[in-house]
Amino acid sequence: MLKTLLFLLLGVCANAAITVAASANVQYALNDIIKEFEKTYNKKVKKVVSSSGKLSLQITKGAPYDIFLSADMKYPFFLYKKGYAATKPKLYAKGTLVLWTMKGIDLKDWEKSLIKEAKKIALANPKNAPYGKAAIEVLKRKGVFDKVKKKLIFGDSVSQTNQYIASKIADAGFSAKAVVLSPKMRGKGEWIEMDKTLYEPIKQGVIVTKHGYKKQKNEVLQFYRFLFSEKAKSILKRYGYEVD
Repeated sequence: MLKTLLFLLLGVCANAAITVAASANVQYALNDIIKEFEKTYNKKVKKVVSSSGKLSLQITKGAPYDIFLSADMKYPFFLYKKGYAATKPKLYAKGTLVLWTMKGIDLKDWEKSLIKEAKKIALANPKNAPYGKAAIEVLKRKGVFDKVKKKLIFGDSVSQTNQYIASKIADAGFSAKAVVLSPKMRGKGEWIEMDKTLYEPIKQGVIVTKHGYKKQKNEVLQFYRFLFSEKAKSILKRYGYEVD
């Protein structure tokens, strides 16, 4: 099954000059960054989106990704220590967790609303997705986790969590600020930022993979450096990320 998946991934990525594997939270900002890069350098970029954990595992199994944008620093450091990364993990942005609803759940007193009103609460699987891990931290630190844990439904990544929220399968859910600020989702439903003292900072890291470095070092490093350019930083800020 895994070999079949990797074969399909090879087919998808074969025609792309640079293949970027990205955690789901950053996909909309990444779209804009890729457009700017392609316009500036006239080079094609392909993105693959999933949870950080799944993408990390795929890289260890030989997935042909050139650059990996994770929603944390843990997975990039894991890959670096195991010899799958050509560059040391570097922080490119800090993310923000939000609680989002399409069903009019009262967000002013969100703890009470999750306990009393919500029947289903969506979040990304904390085993694979750092935003899901942050959501669990928030619920526990606010003392409501035990009261709502039976209502929790888990998406494989932030993308699937967003689907649960947008389709109203869930009454509310935890997502990334970058998602609710995206052109696709802006103005839909209501959302509130979670207090950042309630969860560990979502430090999002990036590496160039050994595969990318060996395949086309110059092109891949060009996109890697562009990610830290003022143009890319301005895009990330527009989507609610904190950048240096």
